[in-house]
Amino acid sequence: MQITEDIDRLLDLGYSIATESNYVTLFDMILDSCVRFTNADGGKLYIASEGKLKHLLDINLTLDADRKMSSSQADKMAAGDEDTDIFTYCYHHPEDMLNIPDLYEDKRFDITQIKEYDKEHKYLTQSALVAPILEPGQQVLGVMMLYNCMDVGRNIIPFNTDYERMVQSLTAQMANTLTSMNLIQDQEELLGSFVEALTTGIDARTPYNAKHTKHVARYCKEITDYINALHTKGNINVFISPNEQEQLHMAAMLHDIGKMITPREVLNKATRLGEGYSDLKNKLEKIRLRMKIDMLEHKMQVELWQEEDEILEKFLGQLDTFNTSGFLDEKQIAFIDEVAKKQYEGLDGEVIPYLTEEENQSLHIRKGTLTDEERKTVNRHVSYTAQMLSKINFYDKYDKVMEIASNHHEYLDGSGYPRGLKDDQLDILTRILTVCDIFDSLTADDRPYKKKMNLEQALRVLKEMANEGKLDDGIVVIVANYMHEHFDSLFAEMKEEERIEREEQEKVFGDYHADAPAVENQKEESRIQSGAENIQNGQNKSDETVNSNSQNEFAQVTQAVGQPVMTAVEQQGPEVVNDEKKQEAASAFGFRPNVNVELITPIRAEGLYSQKPQAPQEANRFAQSFRGIEGILQTVGMKHSAGDFPQ
Repeated sequence: MQITEDIDRLLDLGYSIATESNYVTLFDMILDSCVRFTNADGGKLYIASEGKLKHLLDINLTLDADRKMSSSQADKMAAGDEDTDIFTYCYHHPEDMLNIPDLYEDKRFDITQIKEYDKEHKYLTQSALVAPILEPGQQVLGVMMLYNCMDVGRNIIPFNTDYERMVQSLTAQMANTLTSMNLIQDQEELLGSFVEALTTGIDARTPYNAKHTKHVARYCKEITDYINALHTKGNINVFISPNEQEQLHMAAMLHDIGKMITPREVLNKATRLGEGYSDLKNKLEKIRLRMKIDMLEHKMQVELWQEEDEILEKFLGQLDTFNTSGFLDEKQIAFIDEVAKKQYEGLDGEVIPYLTEEENQSLHIRKGTLTDEERKTVNRHVSYTAQMLSKINFYDKYDKVMEIASNHHEYLDGSGYPRGLKDDQLDILTRILTVCDIFDSLTADDRPYKKKMNLEQALRVLKEMANEGKLDDGIVVIVANYMHEHFDSLFAEMKEEERIEREEQEKVFGDYHADAPAVENQKEESRIQSGAENIQNGQNKSDETVNSNSQNEFAQVTQAVGQPVMTAVEQQGPEVVNDEKKQEAASAFGFRPNVNVELITPIRAEGLYSQKPQAPQEANRFAQSFRGIEGILQTVGMKHSAGDFPQ
């Protein structure tokens, strides 16, 4: 069997339809084949987009024109909205294939655009064959126009009706291909939106790196584009293919997905004590109050009380520094050790350590905010990432995503985690992600536990890590060269994008936005500060009453508190309160279960509860410490138990 030129071309076209992944390249081949099979001089291809036809391709053999339309050209040459436009008519009436011998003589359609094209190029568009591109469900995906059928003498003639079947067959192939490609694109967009949703969930869990994921993904894109630009100039041999760029982008978007499992209190731990700061501060203040009460009741020596109170006062004065300082020296650690050895022993046998083992460990963190165990917990996010991504079928196109994402904390010298991989086990995409991840962590301006590094400081750290054999020095050099030229403008651009995104979120969700956890943290800090001020105010008032340096003054105080002490508000008389609220108040003050709740009345001005003592002993126990207790109780959210105060 002899294969003719046309059959050979059809075989090539069939193979291309089965294997070509770029739809524009494929459509260009189909349009070109239709032009040549029908002896046409040219052809135009319009693709449906959002209910309108956009001009995608144009071929003209005489004018030697074979080009894809730019977006601006496509918009300019878009089909008209009315059926008087020949392309729009075919789009709305797919049952009709138009075979027009002479466009200028046919008065059914407005061919203004064609006339302008002819005038601009000194050309004449005469005969035309216009066919819809129909998918199996009869949805119109586009319109193809072939024009100026030529005879052997290159004269324009009408299109033979036999060509209609050929064009119909080829446009059907095009429709099937476009439908398949659209389906694949829809799947990829679905996967992309799923990844975007996961990223939003990751970043929303911790306000301290809310934009980290997108920053890293952006840096990876910029660096791979820069690498390819250097390759084009002949400066380097490395080239990152489009598929590799897509895989790296997806891996960057998913590299911290394991943090969805990491406890939020660890992710958001901005200080050594984290959420336990206010609890420790309140506990130590209560110990001071209880020791003062013991001293007032002659159950603790004044000198011992004074010594312990001075230690606690000094420790509380430095607690904020211990909690937030970037680095603790030997002297500070020694003082913490001294306090950690102490405990309060109540008369009822209760023992309260000044520092629990957990609090002591947290305050012994020399640098950073995480204990060894907490750091292990955070580091496990990489293993979680691998486990979670292993459940997703990325298919062949994204077959490296899981490996890249789960290896972003591995170092070339084997000192990374979780698997201790070495250089020959880490590909270039993983190396790029690792460098970009570290770079953003160093330059981020939303980490309260560390200061933002400027560009030179961050690049110096990367260079040192490269010198130690941890990072790829070639990539570090490329990142440094690129960032020296573009970092300021790139960072400003990302910040502007974040501002716009935040405004859009506020339009949709109102006051709620991605930084809500940070706002709540600020409210919490404000609440704690307010409570601390209340505690201090109450303590100062109590201190004004007692001067422990004078036994005479101490005797006067104990004599004074032998009588019931009542505030001006209390003197207004009792207020009716339901039993449930009275029992709640009794529990809050740590009274015994059999306390006479009828003796408890609300202080209307402060919204707290006080006990009206009926015996000098109870007066001695609570009168002088009341204002200090009042300050503690005004700390919103403070928990009380029966063991918090003396029985």
